[in-house]
Amino acid sequence: MADARNGQTAKSTKIYGDYLLMLAAPCALSIWYYGAAALRTLAVCVLTAFVCDFVAGIIVNKQYYAADLSGICTGIIIAMMLPADVPVYIGMTAVSFAILAAKIPFGGGMRTPFVPAAAGFAFAAVCFKEQIFTYGSGRAFMKSVSLGSSLVSGNTVRLTASNFLDILTGNIYGPMGTTCVIAMLGCVVFLVIRRRQSLIPSAGFLGACLLVSLIFPRSEGSVISCAIMELCSGSLLFAAVFMLTNPATMPVHRANKVVYGVFTGIVCMTMRKLGAFEEPVCFAVLIANAFSPLLDMLTDRARIIVSTRQKAREVKANG
Repeated sequence: MADARNGQTAKSTKIYGDYLLMLAAPCALSIWYYGAAALRTLAVCVLTAFVCDFVAGIIVNKQYYAADLSGICTGIIIAMMLPADVPVYIGMTAVSFAILAAKIPFGGGMRTPFVPAAAGFAFAAVCFKEQIFTYGSGRAFMKSVSLGSSLVSGNTVRLTASNFLDILTGNIYGPMGTTCVIAMLGCVVFLVIRRRQSLIPSAGFLGACLLVSLIFPRSEGSVISCAIMELCSGSLLFAAVFMLTNPATMPVHRANKVVYGVFTGIVCMTMRKLGAFEEPVCFAVLIANAFSPLLDMLTDRARIIVSTRQKAREVKANG
């Protein structure tokens, strides 16, 4: 039992260690753009995650909660999706819910049925909607208006070389660490080298989001501009890299991974168009998490049925 637990912890440490390396760029950019406010939010979320892991480990007498690094990653991921100047108590609430309600009760980072960071952010979004989606600090070409809120109101930004570069580099209003397209592309390259299979759901997700945005644009401007804004706004790209690739929640079979990603993308874009939140991607991820085991169960059952029927035909033919 101890060897199995140590092996599970080592696997989790390796996977979430990769996430920590990838998160270095968004963290650095958030501090560059937002300064002390971003550093404060990041520190609060990481410290809250560590304390929750440490205390929970003492209570249940299992030290691997902190050792697997998933809690620290969860704290950083949540921080990156928040406004830089968000009140301290909101970051603490989001991370505490993620660790204590979505991670610890299920036995650690590699056993959670839901992405803890998605659960924590969704909980905070429901409780503190106005503060979560209000961006009031930083340098950006769209003054106090995020791409997401612009799409909600049906407005489209006329893309020029200058503001397109701002979008690519994350110099726009929005969550403090999720809007830099270049950083997200760098993370994708890292995953291609380290864990290529984990990007299958992300590809299905982004493909579905792009297709829906082209068919059902939310603004009256150029369809291409609207699609670019959809993909680059909020935490959509960030979720594709850091949530859809979570090995604990994605299906096992390759075809199911594609279905999982496509389903998440359709749900996300539907909620963006009809829902009450500017950025509902975490809710879409949680809904998809709930269906992930069902996909594998149906696939396994279908394979058993096909195999049983094939064996029966062989016995009948040989008999």
